[in-house]
Amino acid sequence: MNTIGVVTQTAERAEMAPADRRKLLVVVSEFPKITETFAYRNLVEYDRMGHEPWLFHIKPYRHHDKVHAFFEPLMHRVFSLPYLGASSLLPMLAEWIRAPRRMACLAARLIRAHWREPKRGLAVAALYPKAVALGRWCRAQGIDHVHGEFAGHPANAAFIASQVGGVPFSFTAHANDIFVSQAMLVDKAQAARFIRSISAYNIRFLSELEGFPTERLKLIRCGVVAEQTRTPAPEAPDQSPDGEGLRILYVGSLIEKKGVRHLLEALAQLPTKMRWRARIVGGGDLAAALQAQAEALGLGARVQFNGPQTAEEVAAAHRWAHVLVVPSIIATSGRVEGIPVVLMEAMGHGRAVIASALSGIPELVEDGQTGWLTEAGDASHIANALQEIAGDWPRAAAIAAAGQARIQNDYLISENARALAAAMTTDPQRNPP
Repeated sequence: MNTIGVVTQTAERAEMAPADRRKLLVVVSEFPKITETFAYRNLVEYDRMGHEPWLFHIKPYRHHDKVHAFFEPLMHRVFSLPYLGASSLLPMLAEWIRAPRRMACLAARLIRAHWREPKRGLAVAALYPKAVALGRWCRAQGIDHVHGEFAGHPANAAFIASQVGGVPFSFTAHANDIFVSQAMLVDKAQAARFIRSISAYNIRFLSELEGFPTERLKLIRCGVVAEQTRTPAPEAPDQSPDGEGLRILYVGSLIEKKGVRHLLEALAQLPTKMRWRARIVGGGDLAAALQAQAEALGLGARVQFNGPQTAEEVAAAHRWAHVLVVPSIIATSGRVEGIPVVLMEAMGHGRAVIASALSGIPELVEDGQTGWLTEAGDASHIANALQEIAGDWPRAAAIAAAGQARIQNDYLISENARALAAAMTTDPQRNPP
């Protein structure tokens, strides 16, 4: 990884006129984070287009997590800064000396926006020095645009860096980042060149916020790579050569909002004569509790917990499966899904999907058309959908094929990343530094 101020040689890029090339910086909270594949694939696409993408992560490097193989060629453009270190504090002090009035106004703006949420305000105060230093780095390196991948702290850091470095910025609105807290959300939106929403649901939500600049909202979906949409359809469950029957998959974090306990309850409700196997891919705070629940329900060897896996391993799991289940719920904290990218991946692979009718999910999964929608937290509904799929495979296969076509038409990362890059590179005029 690079340290601030150290610029290494970039990888070979596609042919692009020098005047069209842009240095694009994307800000995330954590890196590597195996569940944020979509963000890393965007950077790979920017690089293929001929741009120079960089990735800044706010929190320290996560040595316990994995870097996806497809992203390894861009690791030389990944960097961070300490919360309290000379490489953060000295640039911050230098900027206060350089522009004291502007820095005081920025600090006051941040305090005023977060005084009702002191915990969140403390987090902003902690990232403030490194975000200021990041802004100076952007100015020195000629970064053309900064994008916060999430409307919370990544957008906060991008906003501060933009104000300091005179660089245009934008951010993506996913789900929890706009639903749980709206502290400074309108202020950031008013200062941003644009706000990218991953769903029409989010656009409706944001449009109801007083003062939100709706004219700056852009609907740009997440997506999957084209190679993930060419998988042959699986054989019918009753023709499984190994006798497993219906192969059921879950991929995602093992946390409350994912609702995995309801999937386990649904599996326990399936008829005893029905043949099936399930794989749970992912890790999280509830891993031990969910494994204990599976044992208590008597699911035994039928449910396999595989832990976190790389993008390549997840793709293999999709090819193994007949159906992906995404049993999302609204967590007690208010956290809720946006449109899980894993749904796009499974549908791209031509697999049947069952998902909760929450947030923007019905924009992708239309009940009986491209998948099955269930009420959030309703295990019986999930169990019924699984039985429908196993009992009428020709219909299930037709619905899965329609879902695959939906992905091929609207959810390819190459097209959606190109739209996002175009939004970042249009009208590249800088803000006054």
